[in-house]
Amino acid sequence: MKAKGCLIALAVGLGLLFVVMALVGPRMLREGEKLYRPIAKIQGAQKDFEAWEEEHAFKEPETAAVSDEQLDRFVKLRKQLAAINEANPLPDGNRPRNQRPNLSEIEGLIEGVGGNMTGRMSAYQEIGMSSGEYRYLDRLIYRRWLRPLKAKGVDPASLARATSEILDAARSEKNAAVARRLRAIADELGKTRAPAPEGIPAEVHLRLLARAIQIDALIDVGAPLPIRRR
Repeated sequence: MKAKGCLIALAVGLGLLFVVMALVGPRMLREGEKLYRPIAKIQGAQKDFEAWEEEHAFKEPETAAVSDEQLDRFVKLRKQLAAINEANPLPDGNRPRNQRPNLSEIEGLIEGVGGNMTGRMSAYQEIGMSSGEYRYLDRLIYRRWLRPLKAKGVDPASLARATSEILDAARSEKNAAVARRLRAIADELGKTRAPAPEGIPAEVHLRLLARAIQIDALIDVGAPLPIRRR
């Protein structure tokens, strides 16, 4: 039995809303077709995306693993998703319960949601990363790797930034003795790292440490794209 994804639920919910609106006023009925058009576009885009997903099915490895090529695609996709979220922000749900949106607001809401969701689906396909692979990397990087490190008081991104800033200072320092001392401090700071979290191989740990600043900068991008579960 298929469980409906968030996009389909959204379309159905809005569709029912339009039916109610049509019952309360002829103008709503005239506008109904125009309002439903972007919903149909979202449904069509999701159908195409689901077909693409089936062709690019991802199987999670038994042992935590990630390649440099995967990280390149993950970071690129994460940046695109951040740009899409900024250009088409989703509703925050802060509207008062007794304040009903007018027709133009509803139309804007549908366009915004549609732009966000279709944009995200296009980004996955453009980068060549299925939502299954993305969810796997999202869990591996932010939950299994970064969360345990921060729980131990280790912030890889902060350490990486501090090391980089000290090295920059050493390069610009004219006093050779001071420059050597700064490089030594940066070297010691670079060695200040917690061991790999449980279940994370050492090579994966080191590979993620090398991307710590990028990973931290994209931590608030949001949840992976919701799709149907088959």
